[in-house]
Amino acid sequence: MDAPDEFALDMTGVSKRFGQTLVLDNVDFRVRRGTIHGLVGHNGAGKSTLMKIALGGVAPTKGTVRVGETQLTYSRPAEARSAGVGMVLQELSLIPTLSVVDNIFLNAEKRSPLGTISARAQRREARALLRNLGITGINPSRPVGELGVAELQMIEIAKAARLSSRLLILDEPTGPLARAEVGRLFELIRRTAALGLGVVFITHHLREVFEICDEVTVLRDGRTVLHEATAETDVGAVVRALVGRELAAAEAEQTPRPPSDAQPLLEVRGLTVKGKLDDVAFRLLPGQIVGVAGLAGSGRTVLLKTLFGDIRPERGEMRLEGRRYRPRSPADAIAKGVFLVPEDRRVHGLVPIHSVEQNVVLSILRRLKRLLLYRPRAARRLVRRMVETLGIRLANLRQPVPELSGGNQQKVVFSKALLSEPDLFLLDEPTFGIDVHTAADIVRLIRAEVEGGKAALWVTSDLPELLNVADEILVLADGTIKDVVPRGAPGFSEEALLHAIQRSETVGVGEAAAP
Repeated sequence: MDAPDEFALDMTGVSKRFGQTLVLDNVDFRVRRGTIHGLVGHNGAGKSTLMKIALGGVAPTKGTVRVGETQLTYSRPAEARSAGVGMVLQELSLIPTLSVVDNIFLNAEKRSPLGTISARAQRREARALLRNLGITGINPSRPVGELGVAELQMIEIAKAARLSSRLLILDEPTGPLARAEVGRLFELIRRTAALGLGVVFITHHLREVFEICDEVTVLRDGRTVLHEATAETDVGAVVRALVGRELAAAEAEQTPRPPSDAQPLLEVRGLTVKGKLDDVAFRLLPGQIVGVAGLAGSGRTVLLKTLFGDIRPERGEMRLEGRRYRPRSPADAIAKGVFLVPEDRRVHGLVPIHSVEQNVVLSILRRLKRLLLYRPRAARRLVRRMVETLGIRLANLRQPVPELSGGNQQKVVFSKALLSEPDLFLLDEPTFGIDVHTAADIVRLIRAEVEGGKAALWVTSDLPELLNVADEILVLADGTIKDVVPRGAPGFSEEALLHAIQRSETVGVGEAAAP
């Protein structure tokens, strides 16, 4: 029988409901001390909710959670942290102007008997911590703003490890790193586990699971569908667990195919962004939706931002409707008929301090001026038309946009896109974080635009969605297009695409298990 203290984290029979929605259903998740446990699942599988419960921020509807020998009661927010749980999020929380030492001890300073901060004791402990974790070559007195991305990630982990005596949760820790930097980070994670901590390693990169993790758990639709030692399974088994079944090409909803002799709306050749994209080439025809499949960090968002003029390419050629296309800025791209619906609508798609009306008309302010005077009546007519067309639910046009639901906020972003009348839609996770009905509305909306002779480049992590909407799919890995899969081809299925993505990511890296 397992000793209770053998587990850094022991979650038993955990279920969680939000209203009528069952997000987690009787999940068991146990992390042994001194081991690295991979947690895998598609977006919406329940990973984030499960970890919020482990962190003590969300109470389970049913089930028990123990950190070592301490059972969490969810009576106070800091309960899990006091029991020894820490987490490193995807978005780093370091303050650039502060030193490494000051960041490590931020909000947890060492103080003298008189209550003053003991800078000498902090420096001494920081050096010992970095040494024990194998982090060398970083001056603890150096401002973190002068460090590289990999070094920042290491300092973030060191900061969390200092306060985590039992469990450390890492959420997509390799996302911002170049391939050469990942090995260094893995050595740090192994050293952290060797100190006796249990480590939860959340990732979409299956090759990383088999390179560093001792065990792997797969969540699908809020349930545990696989839990194995990595030495006793392989990538193929994890892919099958993620998918549940193969979605055959015939099951995907058909979309109109553009005529084979159509002239390209967009042609891209040799597009290169240093360290991000390498010799990317593809064509996009009028009446066509091309999907892009790839993991986070594969270059998907960089590709869209480059096409939108937000990133300048190092080299390569882009042609829009046969003419040379090199947008100087996003505004220039919009003027030329290209519009990006960004991945993070709150940060890049909307202006939170503005109303719904002000957000909707942002992309067409020039059209709403006559003799340099803004025409509010004309603006309101256009906004009302968009509200009706997209079914945006709101109190009034002057309502602050943050007060809308996520789905209605996304419809506001699409209103901006439609009013700018683009020929090419660049869509980055266009249905992420919204309800299924709104997602269906957005799919119908884009299909209608494309059937009218426009085109769309559709990026999403939701492979069933991609199979549903796309005429062909580009498989992107390490900034390079590895494969082009047309609708109806043998590889046009969820399982085949997952294998293609993971196989592309695995080539030449470590000893990851082969599919």
